[in-house]
Amino acid sequence: MVRPKPSPETIGLQHLMIVEPLELEILCALKRETDTVIIADMILEKGSFESFVTEHSPDVLCVTGYITNVSTIISYCETAKKISRKIITIVGGVHCEVCPEDFEHPAIDFRVVRNAAVVFTDLLNHIDNKNELPRGVFRKGDTLANTSLPQYDFSLPFPDRNAVARYRNKYFYIFHEKVALIKTSFGCPYHCSFCFCRIITEDKYHQRPLNEVIRELEQIEQKEIYIVDDDFLFDRKRLQAFIAEVKQRNIHKHYLVYGRADFIAKNPDIMHELANIGLRTVIVGFESFSEKELDKYNKKTSVENNKETMAVLNREKIDVFATIIIPPEWDKSDFKNMVTVIKSLGIHFVNLQPLTPLPKTGISYPQDQIIIDRHNYPHWDLAHIAVRPEKLPVSEFYREILKAYNAILFNRKAIWKYLTTNKPKMLLKMLIGGYRVTKQYKMKIKESENNA
Repeated sequence: MVRPKPSPETIGLQHLMIVEPLELEILCALKRETDTVIIADMILEKGSFESFVTEHSPDVLCVTGYITNVSTIISYCETAKKISRKIITIVGGVHCEVCPEDFEHPAIDFRVVRNAAVVFTDLLNHIDNKNELPRGVFRKGDTLANTSLPQYDFSLPFPDRNAVARYRNKYFYIFHEKVALIKTSFGCPYHCSFCFCRIITEDKYHQRPLNEVIRELEQIEQKEIYIVDDDFLFDRKRLQAFIAEVKQRNIHKHYLVYGRADFIAKNPDIMHELANIGLRTVIVGFESFSEKELDKYNKKTSVENNKETMAVLNREKIDVFATIIIPPEWDKSDFKNMVTVIKSLGIHFVNLQPLTPLPKTGISYPQDQIIIDRHNYPHWDLAHIAVRPEKLPVSEFYREILKAYNAILFNRKAIWKYLTTNKPKMLLKMLIGGYRVTKQYKMKIKESENNA
């Protein structure tokens, strides 16, 4: 089982976070008694993929990834087939579930398009014993148009976390060291037009049984927990029950979660209780500080919500990682205004995302305005400019993004907060990661100038 290494062309996050491959740990838990499984995290492995396959000589190769990994995944499968035609290749992951056509390739034998955590063992039995192919798995030639998919089944085994024991100490998320992942729900109950997450489950939302979540949480050794739900802060009653269970069972962890601004603003008491049981950081999709833009994104929040949210989080001393969408309509004054507002709200860490019309979402632009080829997969990273800016040259648009990052991340208040609240080791990681991202942006500026 392999997690691919990001392309050098992909900007960013791999320099600031490397977390455990939870999807592969879940599949690993579904192996049969006769199976021996090795997870290779190629983000961390020093050797080549080819040498790894040659050394271990697998019967089955499973690879998972995102849209930015498509080319790498296909190349891995091609390499494996060249080493031995007997190797059976299986591809999965969220992009495969939504766009299986991108993995229709002679080197790929099976694509898991639905309910991977339910059908994986049956797929192994199909390969090994010629049992019936489980529904939700595509062979060569199968498409969304000619193949029926089963209903969603959100059953989930506890992941086999021991499968990545040799990598464990290297996993981190920004300032969270040795972080472990847990998923407590699937999908999102909201319908933001830009969001790929809701497309994965076709707008269906499912919560795992809370007792199951708590049992899994108790088994995790790490103190730093990243709850990777698309929106953990949604159901007030469920959160109250979660808080009560954590207290009753005397679970002591630190938490990083995703949450919406409107929930935080309207539920300060819940945020206070979550802070008391270990909530340290919330990733908040503010997206914009313009009512017009929020309406365009079908965000169903308001600028006032954003202000109230920061008042709550600052009061509780909960850190914020804010995501902001940068639409192609912006000019220099829009960038300047965004930086001013973020500083005034006390936000010290941001992810600035050029508006990206990901496949099958509700955001679309005429083809002549899209400046990234659909099959240039490494560039679909929410950091490259995908839609031609209306008022600035592409190079200038990149330059404004980089200037905004520098103004927000490296002002005096932000630097003081970093120095006084984080370990030197993690600060060094962030400095190195920040330097690498800056270097990538400067290269994009230069490339855009040369292509102008």
